[in-house]
Amino acid sequence: MKRVILLGQPNCGKSSFFSQISGVRVQTSNFPGTTVKISRAKVRFGAEEYEILDLPGTYSLFPADEAEEVTLNFLLQENYDIIVNIMDASLIWRSLEFTLELAELGKPMILVLNMMDEAERKKIKIDIEALSEALGIPVVPMVAIHGKGIYEAVKSLREARPPKRFTFTRHVEEKIGKIAQEAGSRFQAIKYLEGALPPPPRLAPLVKRVQEELVALHGMPPFEIIAAERHHLSMKLAEKVTERGRSEITAGEWADRLVLHPVLGYLILIITFASFFGAVFWVGSLLEGLLVFPLEGLSSYLVSLFPSPFTKEIMASLMDGIIGGLGIVLPYFIPLILLLSFLEEVGYLSRVAFLTDALMHKIGLHGKAIVPFLLGYGCTVPALMGTRIIEDERDRRLSALLIPFVPCSARTTVILALIGYFLGFPYALLFYFANIFVVGLVGGLLSKLKREPSPELIIEVPSYKWPSLKVLFKKLLFQVEEFVFYAWPVLIAGSVLLGFLHALKWDQWLAAALSPLMKALSLPPSLGITLIFGFLRKELTLVMASQTLGVGITSIASALTTKQMLIFTTFVTFYIPCLSSVSVQIKEFGWRLALQSVALSFSVALVLSLVLRALPL
Repeated sequence: MKRVILLGQPNCGKSSFFSQISGVRVQTSNFPGTTVKISRAKVRFGAEEYEILDLPGTYSLFPADEAEEVTLNFLLQENYDIIVNIMDASLIWRSLEFTLELAELGKPMILVLNMMDEAERKKIKIDIEALSEALGIPVVPMVAIHGKGIYEAVKSLREARPPKRFTFTRHVEEKIGKIAQEAGSRFQAIKYLEGALPPPPRLAPLVKRVQEELVALHGMPPFEIIAAERHHLSMKLAEKVTERGRSEITAGEWADRLVLHPVLGYLILIITFASFFGAVFWVGSLLEGLLVFPLEGLSSYLVSLFPSPFTKEIMASLMDGIIGGLGIVLPYFIPLILLLSFLEEVGYLSRVAFLTDALMHKIGLHGKAIVPFLLGYGCTVPALMGTRIIEDERDRRLSALLIPFVPCSARTTVILALIGYFLGFPYALLFYFANIFVVGLVGGLLSKLKREPSPELIIEVPSYKWPSLKVLFKKLLFQVEEFVFYAWPVLIAGSVLLGFLHALKWDQWLAAALSPLMKALSLPPSLGITLIFGFLRKELTLVMASQTLGVGITSIASALTTKQMLIFTTFVTFYIPCLSSVSVQIKEFGWRLALQSVALSFSVALVLSLVLRALPL
């Protein structure tokens, strides 16, 4: 079985290609010693079987962040047979630089020109045969999101071969040759000379001397000299194999004039996310209404089959956990993940980052930080991991403290199922806007503690593209699998444990310990125990609230006043990150930041809840 790696610059459609060929079953694992994930899948084509690995997107092999460092280390340390370089055909002039850099590895390779439809819209005509001849490798045109060229790309793996070598100017090649003679690899020699890799001790004096010679000749750092050489080669090649006609303003450019407008853009943003949460609430409440009542009827019937009060309590708790996942969480979780993936795939989230850059600077961050914040509406764990795209360490740590305030899908379930379902969607929408205000206020206060200015935003805005339904389905399936096999069992187990404690009257001790807090918030003392289990999964607070109050999930309004529901939802939304989130904070940032996050979240939740209690609602 041959090992194939996919490489490409961000937003080139590499993940779309991987999704098209990989099927539903995809394995994901961390690269050793890092938290960067690599996806892999096995593909059979005729008699051939391939292991396909989707490596992190990178602009070059001169690492600027951990993900790009992982890609370079993989190329140097791991075994692989074929490189598939995915390129955005509409950006061929810029993208060829990365292709030439990969060619320096001397490994069998094919080039896949994705987004050919976008290139045609920009009146870019690419001579595929001329490009293939110039590079010495197969070149395949493709439109991944529509499945065009996928078969041809996989078929061409059989014809992969090492690319032709592109040489730099004579004096630069001489310097590279001096190091390559000792290093045994031209590619490594270039990386040592650039400074992308530290040379081994035996080569360090030689590398330093050659670097100084280059600087003396050109008056520039070696990495700039080599980058300029590679840029010159790529531009010459692009001019040779492309023709560009006069392009008209595309529909995407017209859309950007509105979406990125300094006034209309924010109006579109508000409408988009109001519609986003409105759709999640409408679909979720509809499915909840269809599922919960039959499930509650089934629960009552099954409970009646058991003779003793103890077994009835355990069975009822088991069914509450099942109903909570199937009838409450999934109805809101599925449309939330699906719509969030849609906005990401269509290219809108990158534009939100640009649009909100000025606002994010108000809280000491830049617009790029909005991306992990938006991921937080799906789940806090990948959102915290998403902070790796933020280069500045100070901004990254500040983001890690603020992201837990964003309502994840679990807390969204609580918000929509309590405030939205019982008080009406306008109240839920108001709650979300208040949440954004709180995040901004807390971020502004925290940024005052460290007054270093946040760096300016550098992020690529991809072209608009209609998402592939297959890609959306796979993203949804992956998230649902995570919930069904990891979160739902915890939810059911927590519900059964609470039922066990309740049957033995042990829950009263825990409730008594938290009663001062509940009394301060004007909440029923029995709700205190839900906060403990909510640390495991936030959805547990919703399921257990009905258990501890002694009412069905759809009858919570009979046990809590409007004000109590608002206070309870506010406290649950803010009080502490879940166990998984705290674990990721410890792994990514250390114990100190994790404890700071818990203390900050609890303090904010308490202050907001006390303010709500004091208001004449």
